[in-house]
Amino acid sequence: MLKKTLLVGSLLLPTLAFAKYEPWNFTLLEGSLIKGNALPNGFGDSEKDFLFEIQGTTRYNLLDLYWFVDRSNIFKNSNLSDKNGVDDNYTYAEFTPRISIDGLTGYDLSVGPINEWFIAYQFDYDNVRGFEWGKNKGIEKHYIGLGNYVTIPQLKYLKFDYFKTNLYARYVDRNYGRNENEWDGYLFNVAYGGTFHKFENGMKLGFSGWLDYDFGAKTNSTNDTHDSLQWQNQIRFFINDNFSVSYTYQINNHFSQVDQFTSNKNNQSYGIHYAIMF
Repeated sequence: MLKKTLLVGSLLLPTLAFAKYEPWNFTLLEGSLIKGNALPNGFGDSEKDFLFEIQGTTRYNLLDLYWFVDRSNIFKNSNLSDKNGVDDNYTYAEFTPRISIDGLTGYDLSVGPINEWFIAYQFDYDNVRGFEWGKNKGIEKHYIGLGNYVTIPQLKYLKFDYFKTNLYARYVDRNYGRNENEWDGYLFNVAYGGTFHKFENGMKLGFSGWLDYDFGAKTNSTNDTHDSLQWQNQIRFFINDNFSVSYTYQINNHFSQVDQFTSNKNNQSYGIHYAIMF
């Protein structure tokens, strides 16, 4: 499966700070074309792929929302082994709304560097049909837990615009036939972004990243693992408020919570992006 390849976050929002609850609103949408090299695959050989991604970030009063949809194999490469059993292109999506607890209660619940708390939810989906043709047997997972925004000290050449964490319990509807229709494991997630340098002509060099650590899952075979780690970091050059280009490197361990084929292979990708804010 593919994972999210970048975070829009506040890289385009240098004047906004993700701090304690305030009733301000914005939406940022972005479309990306991404060339991935040596993509990890727990069920076959490592592959190269072109990916089209749409993602969005919204803050609307209590709501803090991030989502993305990946559409892979857009140039119809029939040799991609991890796309077998999919009628058309492989689609992977995540939807991650969070509701401010500070806003719900009307109290400032900040503690130390943690400046806002959230009720956090995540939904994962893909369209793989590998086990029973005509019936979706891919991924449908639900996560529920607590999230926050964290204040990170600013360095001379490294300014964090946002840093957030989430800790979820996971309920599995579908997971390629593994531990379905039950609670199975946990997910710890970190996401961050910021700025290296702003140029006088308005261009900017920024960074973003995320870490997903799944743990506590039950295993059914010798190739299954209790845990899985993906850690991605991206450097992005902003030509203006709309256009940017990026380089991304991702560390993988037990990708898809298996230890086989290329599930432990790191990968890199290159992207071009167009974003709008309203």
